[in-house]
Amino acid sequence: MRAFPDHDQTRMPHSSHFSFAGRTARACIACLLLALAACGTTSAVAPGSQPNVFTVTGKATGTRMSWVTARNRAMDAADDYCKERSQRVLVRSESTSGVRSLEEQTSTVTFTCVAQPTQAASE
Repeated sequence: MRAFPDHDQTRMPHSSHFSFAGRTARACIACLLLALAACGTTSAVAPGSQPNVFTVTGKATGTRMSWVTARNRAMDAADDYCKERSQRVLVRSESTSGVRSLEEQTSTVTFTCVAQPTQAASE
């Protein structure tokens, strides 16, 4: 006589029998993939069509707000470029592309670096 006569040992265990750790690991992997999908990249800063004018493009995909990520990447790259030269960024123009949420979103910023305001000028 078996200890559990109602139990059919040929059936797959119910999902509640799977370990909590296994479900947690799957959830973590899904979150990681989602986070990576929303990441963005930035092109190298390139000379523009005029002297002392530069362009940089940010790109992102994966979420409805990817254009924000793309724009922030481009603006951060422009700001860093000018800060390396002890200057500040002056945006001349910006263009965006990609309208659907799963398309690659791009933001191209055209900028120049200008002198930081002096203490005397700000007083």
